[in-house]
Amino acid sequence: MMMKYTTLALLVLFLFACGDGDNVPRKYISKDEMTAILVDMSLADAYSNEQQVDINFTPMTDSLRQQRVKIFYKQILDLHKVSVKEFMESYKYYESHPNRLKEVFQQVQADIANRKQRLGNPIDENAPVRFRLKSIFPYADSVLLLPRVDTIRPFVKRHL
Repeated sequence: MMMKYTTLALLVLFLFACGDGDNVPRKYISKDEMTAILVDMSLADAYSNEQQVDINFTPMTDSLRQQRVKIFYKQILDLHKVSVKEFMESYKYYESHPNRLKEVFQQVQADIANRKQRLGNPIDENAPVRFRLKSIFPYADSVLLLPRVDTIRPFVKRHL
């Protein structure tokens, strides 16, 4: 009889210890929000890598590009209403839980792949002129006939 109660107590203790195994504690950024932030940061990285010259048409150095990326990251965190401290604490939490971090990165990859698929093939007739020309002329963005979407702060006007 005593063995039965001991086993039951251990089972209940085990269930409480393993409960909420898939949920992220409330003090950290949720998986979905972390995914959205990391998607935006990936887009900021891609945007900064595409920018070969600055406003004055001088080649952009790596240090200038890194400085711009930091500005973009701060704007992204502001858009998501998350402080740098909150983001860093949450990211450290995810790093200490590799399975959850893997899930977040898989969601990031799926989101970016979905966005890329929605863009379609840049050579298609329905693609914007700048994409069709870029497949033929790699420096088509520099052609004066195309409108430039040159903005220092590309994430400020994002509509949620």
